[in-house]
Amino acid sequence: MDDKLKQLTALASHFVGEHFDYCKPLLDQDYQGMHPVVRFISTQLYLSCQFSTESSLLLLRHGQEWDSEIINRSIIEGVVKYIFMLQGTEDETIEKVKEYWEILPSYSAIKRSDRVSSLLKTVSSNELHNWKSIDDLKLEDSDIDSIREGTNKQQRKLLEQKWSFSNIIQGFSKSGDERLMPLVHLAYNFGMSSHLIHKDGDGVAMIWERCTREIERQEAVKLAHIARAISDLCSFAEARTVILHQHCNTKYDFIDKLRDSYSPLFSELKDLLKEFNKVEYET
Repeated sequence: MDDKLKQLTALASHFVGEHFDYCKPLLDQDYQGMHPVVRFISTQLYLSCQFSTESSLLLLRHGQEWDSEIINRSIIEGVVKYIFMLQGTEDETIEKVKEYWEILPSYSAIKRSDRVSSLLKTVSSNELHNWKSIDDLKLEDSDIDSIREGTNKQQRKLLEQKWSFSNIIQGFSKSGDERLMPLVHLAYNFGMSSHLIHKDGDGVAMIWERCTREIERQEAVKLAHIARAISDLCSFAEARTVILHQHCNTKYDFIDKLRDSYSPLFSELKDLLKEFNKVEYET
């Protein structure tokens, strides 16, 4: 199994890397085809998804599919926000990147400040000097008033909801855009992986149940799980490529050729899923 995982993840890493190479000119700070603010902020999100993809593939290479799912959940959310961010007119995208990069983080800073205050109340006065890095996160009342100026609690809540994964996905599903509507299926894996993040009964039970299977069934489902995760990561890379090129009004006719050039990878991933169905359901 080790050799197979090494081969599959290496090919997937090259596939994702080639997508990055095609996108790189549009991410460069000297690229003139995007508003500078939109280019900078959307690029940071793009790169974060790219780096997390590399981390996930490393985990899959070592057969750690459950921990990979936790990272993949963040990639799913990142890709969905990336697509949402780059949809619309230039004015709309500028407004959205400001919300994403400035306004929402300032709301989070207030909540973080409240948590810091609660934490520091538990620290003895003669130890406070050791908590300076935490204390620096506290906001003055004037800072909080400045952040909240001109908004009420309901308005702030609505903006946070606007950027929530579920709200964005629902918007895609109702958009009538054939490119966006299928993305609603991401909600399933997003929801399932939340069990793993929270270490709830469902999440722990999924891992336990798999360990109780016969060896043949264990191996088949493990490989199929990893195959699905690798396929998802490759699809997310394609999605980032498409939305970026669409936003920049540049051609991306290389997409199909690139996927065709990695047909051995995708054939192998499909075969592993077929093998699982054969072992598990005799189909």
